Amino acid sequence: MSTVAIIVAAGSGNRAGGKVPKQWRTIAGKLVVDWSIDAFKNHDLVDFVIVVLPPNKTLDRNDVITCTGGNSRSISVYNGLIAAKNLSPNKVLIHDVARPAVSEDIITDIILAINEETGAAPGLPISDAIWKVSDGKIEKTLNRNFIFRAQTPQGFPYSKILNAHENESDQSAFDDVELAKKFGLKVIFKIGHRDNMKITTPEDFSKISKILTEKLDKNNKERFRLNDRH
Repeated sequence: MSTVAIIVAAGSGNRAGGKVPKQWRTIAGKLVVDWSIDAFKNHDLVDFVIVVLPPNKTLDRNDVITCTGGNSRSISVYNGLIAAKNLSPNKVLIHDVARPAVSEDIITDIILAINEETGAAPGLPISDAIWKVSDGKIEKTLNRNFIFRAQTPQGFPYSKILNAHENESDQSAFDDVELAKKFGLKVIFKIGHRDNMKITTPEDFSKISKILTEKLDKNNKERFRLNDRH
């Protein structure tokens, strides 16, 4: 029995701009994909990390399992789940590679909330007013108290989310929470963090660079403090 993290890195990331997809760009001294991998590799409750890659792409590290993605996110996640079968996992986390600043606390919260019948996912409340717009006209303001911004990792009992993917026919779900709910799985909401942002546009690189640089500085200061004590 184990907990496996699947990092979905097979997308093209066109909206982020640049000559190469966002997961292969360097931020604060490391590739985006390596930041995301290390967040899970360094977590005590995660046993294995699987990275879903584009076709013909390799990863220059031997501490993770890799597999090839498909032409949709859903297929890529499914391929990652199949790659996890031999590991006999009881829990699985599914994470977007473009969220490289995910914290240890978020990962812990999600893992601890998963059981045989329950998944969990982080999100953030909406601070702005939310409108329903049709044909360029504002129809009404929606109640934002019941609307949250989804984040990852989204965690599930392995066998249940695998079954959902195996029985999904139209691949229309926006994410794995929607798919899990479609097949009757309860999903617990956990508060995420604003630093767990997704790189989507070119402007996001400067924001995430600042977050990761501060995180790196904090970790370095902590290591120096511990070394001084010894």
